[in-house]
Amino acid sequence: MADKEEEYPLGTAQEHALMCEKHDLMPIDVTCEDCEEFICSKCVKEDHKDHDWITIPTAATLKTRGLMKSLKKIEEEDIQELDKKIQTAFQQMEENKKRCKIEVSKLQKHYDAIVEKLQNIKEKQEKTLRESLEKKNAEVTEMKLSLQKKKKSVLLHIKSMRENGSSMDDIIWIKAHRELTRVLSTKLDTDTMSDFLLRHENGDINEEVLESMLGKTFDAEQITITETYSFQWSDKRIVVLEAMNEDACLIRQFGFPYVAQINNSGKKENEFSVDVNDVCVTDNNEVYVPDWKNKSISRLSPSDSVYPVFSADPLRPEGICQTKDGGLLISLADTKTGAYQPNSNSRRLVRHVTLTGDVIREYEYQADSQTRLFTFPNRVKQNGNTDICVINWTSITIGELVVLSFSGSLKSVYPAQGQRGKCAFTNVVCDSHCNIILSELQNNSLHLLSPDGEFLRYLLTENQVNGPTAMSLKKSTLWIGDFQGLVKVFQYKSSEVKSSV
Repeated sequence: MADKEEEYPLGTAQEHALMCEKHDLMPIDVTCEDCEEFICSKCVKEDHKDHDWITIPTAATLKTRGLMKSLKKIEEEDIQELDKKIQTAFQQMEENKKRCKIEVSKLQKHYDAIVEKLQNIKEKQEKTLRESLEKKNAEVTEMKLSLQKKKKSVLLHIKSMRENGSSMDDIIWIKAHRELTRVLSTKLDTDTMSDFLLRHENGDINEEVLESMLGKTFDAEQITITETYSFQWSDKRIVVLEAMNEDACLIRQFGFPYVAQINNSGKKENEFSVDVNDVCVTDNNEVYVPDWKNKSISRLSPSDSVYPVFSADPLRPEGICQTKDGGLLISLADTKTGAYQPNSNSRRLVRHVTLTGDVIREYEYQADSQTRLFTFPNRVKQNGNTDICVINWTSITIGELVVLSFSGSLKSVYPAQGQRGKCAFTNVVCDSHCNIILSELQNNSLHLLSPDGEFLRYLLTENQVNGPTAMSLKKSTLWIGDFQGLVKVFQYKSSEVKSSV
């Protein structure tokens, strides 16, 4: 029976005629296309009279004709497509193994680093214990030698008195006795021979602390992003969108030299006359902007005013964000040379400054002090791990993400050369787990990267977002503006972190 079922997976080659269970002795000779049921002629008149039905022989003839015509296509196209998908699944399995191996290697490397530090601490404490032992035993050895010397002196006096006592006169005898008494009475401070008192006191082996040291595993697949609402702000590209809180944002559309403050229903509540490429809302709700026209950093006041804070001249500020130390990061470019063809006189950099403009550090070149980090640094964000994420445009349609350590060393560039084609990244934000989110214009997508700048997955694709040009993440609320003036707001929920041990 099993062999027969395997040979004819859709049923036996020849089955007996079936009888209707509802109408006795009536053969099943009709198929209802609407209900996808086999019925008898009485069922047609009673329960299926208004349905699309056809006799089974006629249906079989029609379907057989169509099936025979499509078999060649199925064999030549559909089967090949299935083979491709099977191969893709196999490749995905291999890629997953490779990625898992990389993550296990990273875990092992971090574990080895922790063990190495623990080994160093252990060796340091062992050295302290052994040095204390050497010092203590050196003191005891010195006392031991003094005692041995006293013992030897006493024995010599006794021997001399025994051997020469009979020939010694009274005066010499008395002197010898006095000398022996003096030697015996000489006190040595044996109290200095104390025990070895240096002790090792065990620290608290706290499992939570150990887990924190070793790190966490993070399941990027469990990140959820759900659209909560949207509104049409204009019919033009949104250039700037920065959330002030979960219910309001600052926004600028292309071609308009002002920044509007709007609520989550799209109603304008305030307006600031300034032409900017970015906005920074600090932790205490102060708003700083890179003022293109005046080549300065300005602050927006609640009374609609714009106050220049410090100048960036002769450079033009492009992007801006707050740093973890309460300062600002500003991306800067000169205006004397082509935007995407910097020469030896060009300045393309990110500058770390205080809120009053005092320069703390500049990021312009790689470690060799000659290779530029940026062609045209457009947007900048500091990640929670203090890394600096910069969208660097290399042409009018191509961008990349440059990730720097806070000390200035180049950590990664995404996409790596030759990978994932050409990308037009428009903005970057970082979540609470230090994952990096990039909005990508041409391919209508949001890329999710690891803190190291490695691609994890697409958060949104063209089915959910169309040409994202601006983006802001405030706690768990993600705002996205597109090239047609539409603003979408999403609930962004990170996955739960799991212990690595």
